Amino acid sequence: MNMVRLVFGIFAVVGMGLLIGGAFAFQHTRRFLATAITAQGVVKENVPHQEHDKNNNIKWVYYPRISFRTSDGQELSFMSDAGSNPPSYRVNDRVAVVYDPHQPEHADVNSFMALWFLPTLLGGMGVLFCSFGVVAAALKFATARKNAWLEQNGRRIQAEFTGVELNTSVRVNGSSPYRLVCQWLDPSTNRMHVFHSANIWYDPSQYISGKTLDVLLDPENPGRYKVETSFLPKLA
Repeated sequence: MNMVRLVFGIFAVVGMGLLIGGAFAFQHTRRFLATAITAQGVVKENVPHQEHDKNNNIKWVYYPRISFRTSDGQELSFMSDAGSNPPSYRVNDRVAVVYDPHQPEHADVNSFMALWFLPTLLGGMGVLFCSFGVVAAALKFATARKNAWLEQNGRRIQAEFTGVELNTSVRVNGSSPYRLVCQWLDPSTNRMHVFHSANIWYDPSQYISGKTLDVLLDPENPGRYKVETSFLPKLA
């Protein structure tokens, strides 16, 4: 359990860092556009750069080098930070440019990709990473609330212990937790119910000596239950 909390904690911290980075990038672009001047630029060349994809394969990405004239007649050029393959522009294409009047060499293509891609990317990844931490915290709260209700109002039954299994639907760092499995025949309905304990991050088989396990059951909803595992050793 401590390992799971650590992993989700790392996701939350990384997510917050990405969100902060996205906010800084957004403010930087916003301040730049507040005073930027628009000009007409011309693509002079597409500069190839060798890069690696996620599989470490080599690929070529083309970045346009664009020249433009400032309002006071200076002719400047810059290479856009937004590259692509195939090239987004052809040589001699005209493109809208924005530049800082106090530092005209600080210029970029007047497009969403060139101006807002970084803030959007960082913000989106930050939300995604933070959501893991938020969902984990919400599930933990909901489970604690359910267990507290069952402790006060649940019906205690004895269910037949049937074994220990790996919960392969959960994987953390390549490992899956164990859980206890037991079953109970409801005499009032003659229906068999199968119960699973909460996840246990070690093999508890050697610590189970009895043939039954205590289960706290919602009298109105047998699908809402808690298999007692308090007799097991706590994970250090």
